[in-house]
Amino acid sequence: MKLHHVCAVILGMMLLCSLSAAQVLVTDSGVDVSIAGPGAPAHVIGLERLSHTITLYTGAKKYGLRYIIARDPEKPGVAIPGEGYIGMSDPTGANWYTGGFFDLQLNGKSIGTTPIHSLTGRSSGNRGTADFVFDAPEALVRIRFVALEQGDCLFAQVLLEPKEEITSVRLRTRCYPSGFISDSERHVMTPVRDFTQGEQADLDVANEWWTLYYDRVYDAGFAGPARKGVGPCSMLWLPEQTESVGFTVAGYGIDTGFALKPDALEYRFIFFDHAGTKNADAMEMLQAHGEALRQELADFVFVDPALTEWPLEEKRAEIERVLATMPEEQEMAANYQQWALELEQHFQAVRSAPAGAIMAEAEAARIIADWEAGLPELRLRDLLNRI
Repeated sequence: MKLHHVCAVILGMMLLCSLSAAQVLVTDSGVDVSIAGPGAPAHVIGLERLSHTITLYTGAKKYGLRYIIARDPEKPGVAIPGEGYIGMSDPTGANWYTGGFFDLQLNGKSIGTTPIHSLTGRSSGNRGTADFVFDAPEALVRIRFVALEQGDCLFAQVLLEPKEEITSVRLRTRCYPSGFISDSERHVMTPVRDFTQGEQADLDVANEWWTLYYDRVYDAGFAGPARKGVGPCSMLWLPEQTESVGFTVAGYGIDTGFALKPDALEYRFIFFDHAGTKNADAMEMLQAHGEALRQELADFVFVDPALTEWPLEEKRAEIERVLATMPEEQEMAANYQQWALELEQHFQAVRSAPAGAIMAEAEAARIIADWEAGLPELRLRDLLNRI
């Protein structure tokens, strides 16, 4: 067998082993840079556009989480959201909007104008995680999305480390129920009411803590003149973190506004894209399991074992053993030594106190991603050196 065939077989076996070990498959698109053209919001056309997507595939559902902004060379250090900056590209791109479904505002300012510090994704145990970290003027912010093995939803956590007094925390979500449809009949259902297109709602947060967004005409599978219905979407939150929730049932996209308690500093949500699910089935699920989902959200452990339990000493011993067969890779060895020292510091910061944990975790996640990215090739080279 020729050498390149041997390499291909070995690499394929290594990839198969890595995939079988991962319970939630996490993929990173990397940063894509383009020029915003026709079809983009008018204020970003002609500007450099950055897009970066982390995809979490649970085995039952695929959720794509996307960071997208524009940059203007005349405004250095400023991110320019188009219609938003955190979007959901999968499973549909329409329900929770791919162009921006999640906008967090602190003290009246969107964090989206602050360039993202890091977007990282990883798989560990029975979960996949995507972290959006922002070093905003008001606070360090981490928005963490977690998908569980064979799960059909996303658990979300907003965590704040204030730099100044936080007097206002608001969230705006956006969806296009069942698709980008104009000849629609939009509805929003809560545990106790159903709001029809055109109605304005101010929810009773003690008793209304989930919302189902659906289209009565474009149910899942319904084929209209130009569009096909994909199914509804929904979200759930904790009443104790919430001051008020309101929306207008618009005929195209629906924005929901949350006023959150500013002293809480941690906020939790669940997002469902019910693509392929009939309205009635989604309603039945939420009515039957809403209370259990709320309790699951309240009890959910957002601590990421991929970071807190990453075996640094084991990994360091492996890389020293592998690089021992490659004396020419002095620069690579120095990189790994430096990463190991930095990881020791970041793990200590995470363990010692909550303050600073967001940035320490973000830096640790970035280093671990770089560390792991280089391992498959190094392992293969080490194996071939020993043949």
